[in-house]
Amino acid sequence: MERRARVFGHDITLDEIHPGTFFSLNPEKVKIGLMEGVRPGFSDTIKEGDIIVAGRNFGMGSGRESGAWAMKLWGMDCVIAEGFSRYMFRNCVNNGIWALEVPGILELVEEGDMLVVNPEEGCINLKSGGVLAAGEFPPWMVNLIKARL
Repeated sequence: MERRARVFGHDITLDEIHPGTFFSLNPEKVKIGLMEGVRPGFSDTIKEGDIIVAGRNFGMGSGRESGAWAMKLWGMDCVIAEGFSRYMFRNCVNNGIWALEVPGILELVEEGDMLVVNPEEGCINLKSGGVLAAGEFPPWMVNLIKARL
C-alpha cells in the first residue's frame, strides 16, 4: 500500500490526537477532530491514502478509543510511530488499524513523503530507496486486524 506521510512529533497525547470537544456519536464530528489538538484544521488537509507518522509515546495519557476511531473514519488503515502507548496500540488494532513501531522513523520521513507499506511483512519502503523494518505482529493479532479492515 502506498501512503502519503503526515508527520507529527514525540509525546502526542490522545487529548491532542482527538480533543474531548469532538466526542460524539456523530461520525462526521468525530472525523473533524483528528489531530485537532496538534494541528488545527488538519482534517481539511486529509486525503485518501494518508498515514500518520509520529515519534515516541504516540497516544499517551488516556485509554479513550476516539483517536483510533477518527483515523478509521478517515479510511486510515495504518499508523507508524517510534512508539505507542499501550492503550493507543490496542485501540488501533481493535479498530483494524496496523500500528507499526519503527524506532527512528522521524529522522527519515518528512511531511508528504510517499511510503510503500507492507504491514504484514513489517517493512516500509522510503522514497530514498531505504527499507525500514517494523515489529512483527503475532498471528492472532494479524487475524484481528484483518477482520476489522
